[in-house]
Amino acid sequence: MTIKVTKEQLDEIVSRSVAKVLQEMQGITIVDDEEKSGQSSNAEPRDAGHFSEEQYQEAMRVMAANRGKGSEPKVGIFWYNIAQQQLFGVVSHKRSDYVRPNAGGGLVTCSEMHEDVWKKEYRKQKYHGNGVGPFKGEYQNKPRGRVFYSPADDQYIIAVGSWYDDHKEVLPLIMEEFDLPEDKTVVQQASHWDIGQTWR
Repeated sequence: MTIKVTKEQLDEIVSRSVAKVLQEMQGITIVDDEEKSGQSSNAEPRDAGHFSEEQYQEAMRVMAANRGKGSEPKVGIFWYNIAQQQLFGVVSHKRSDYVRPNAGGGLVTCSEMHEDVWKKEYRKQKYHGNGVGPFKGEYQNKPRGRVFYSPADDQYIIAVGSWYDDHKEVLPLIMEEFDLPEDKTVVQQASHWDIGQTWR
């Protein structure tokens, strides 16, 4: 017997399998950072538990299904360091991780917000990097942008502010970082991503 599935159906199966495995895992706590977990770097080491054989085999099957998908187009957010001509603070997710639009206008993007990512990275830089790094000042005062996917048009949208007019050299960096196809990617400006612009 042969079963045919589309790529979208296969991605949905993989997503459900990962969710099932994670739900079945016992004794594992996932935390965002030390502050949220209430643990400090001086906390006692925790003994490692063990996967059940079934959990292990399912996790291996799911990971095997994801092999070779590293260059799949992605959506997400970024900042641009003009002086060093490089992206930083990048958050990206494979477009296929989303089965339906999750943003206004029928678009797909990551759920992470620039403001929240900046705060988290600023704390890590302060406590673990001796304050050295790119996360200085306010998040909106550095060039930033977001990558969307439009299922209706099968098109990727790089959303940037007016800063882009003077720094078009960033485009190849974004294209490479997010593995975007040239023939299906456009750049669009909006005031939300202008330097200094916030939600207020």
